[in-house]
Amino acid sequence: MSEYVTVEVEFAEDPDIADLLVNQILTQADEEVYSSARDGDEGSPLAQMLFAAVDGIKALTIAEDCLTITRDPAFPWETIIDEVRDALRDWYL
Repeated sequence: MSEYVTVEVEFAEDPDIADLLVNQILTQADEEVYSSARDGDEGSPLAQMLFAAVDGIKALTIAEDCLTITRDPAFPWETIIDEVRDALRDWYL
């Protein structure tokens, strides 16, 4: 495992969707899709942690090294991204 967790952000055409590319393996399974926080409550431990730790995530897709986040537009991307980055660092380190 890398000593550091890095996150690169790629914004989609939809202003409420972004891909966060992470330098860690997020899942060994096929893509995990959570269309709501309620779905995340019954999902993988990583999904549960992200929905609990980060306000503003409406939907989440977890792929091998990418999180696709759909946000609640009431929450700024800067806050969501910073909180996801912090949560992932705590998770992996």
